[in-house]
Amino acid sequence: MKFINTLRCDLNKAILNLGFVGAAVMTVILCFTTIAYENTTTDKAYSVVESMFTLDRSFIESERSFASVRLLSIGMSGYISMFLPIIVAFPFMVGFCSERNSGCIRLAIARTGQLRYSLSKFTASFLSGGFATMLGLIIFGIIITLVFPGIDSYKLPEEELKYLIPFSPAKTIMMSVLSAFVYGAFTTLPAFFLSSFCRDPYIIVCIPFLLVYVWRTLIEKLANIAIEHQNFGLADTYYSLYPEAVNNLFTAHEWNDSLSKTLIFNLGLLVFSAGGFLIIFRLRQDKGR
Repeated sequence: MKFINTLRCDLNKAILNLGFVGAAVMTVILCFTTIAYENTTTDKAYSVVESMFTLDRSFIESERSFASVRLLSIGMSGYISMFLPIIVAFPFMVGFCSERNSGCIRLAIARTGQLRYSLSKFTASFLSGGFATMLGLIIFGIIITLVFPGIDSYKLPEEELKYLIPFSPAKTIMMSVLSAFVYGAFTTLPAFFLSSFCRDPYIIVCIPFLLVYVWRTLIEKLANIAIEHQNFGLADTYYSLYPEAVNNLFTAHEWNDSLSKTLIFNLGLLVFSAGGFLIIFRLRQDKGR
C-alpha cells in the first residue's frame, strides 16, 4: 500500500507536467510522417500529412491504403522510431532532474526509503513513457478518423481486408493502441538507466538517441552480412532485436519465433535497466544527489 501511494505521487509528477504534454504532442506530429501511400509509377512516397494536403479527395476515397484504421495501425512507423527515445524521456526527466538538482531527493528518500523510492521512480517513468506515446497515437487516430475515409467505405472482400489490416477493425485499433503503450514504455529504459549516474537532462535525452541510432545501424549491418552468407535464420534473429521490433508484439498476425526473441530481449533489457539503476543508486554515497 505504501508503494502504491508513492507510485501515485510519482506518476502525478510525471504526467501532470509540460514534459508529458510535449511528448504526446510530438508523438502526434511524428505519426503524421508515416508513409501512407507509395506511387509505384512515379516512385514517390506520400506521408500522411502530405496526402492530406496534396492528393485529390476522390483519389483518397478510391485508394484503400488511406483507410483510417490502416493508417492508425502503421502510425508508429514514421520518424517516430528515430526520435521516440528523446520524446519518452520528457515526462519523468522534468521532475526527476529537478528533484535531484534541488536536493529534495534526500528528503524523499528519507521519507519513503531508498528501495521504494527507486522502484517507484522506475515504474512511474516506464508507465509515463507508455502513456504519453499511447495518448499521442489516440489523438492521431481521432484526427485521421475525421479526415480519412473509414474502411467500410471501400467495401473490401474478406481476403483484401486481412491483407490490409492485421485483425478486425476494432481489434486492430485496440492492439495498435496497446502496442504504442508498450513501445513507448520500453523505449524509456535507456534514458532511465542513464539517470542513475547522470543528472544533466540534456545528456539523459541525447545519449539514448545516439545509442538507439548506433544500435539500429549495427543490427542492420549484421543482418545484411548474415543475408550475404545466406544465413537467414541469423538475419531473422538480428531483425528481432531492432529497437522498434517491440512494436510488433501486438500487431503481428500470429506469434512466431522472431516475436519470442523480441520479447525475451526486451524483458532482459527491462531487468538490466531496472537492476542497474537500483544497484548504482544504492551504491552512491550521496543518495543519488
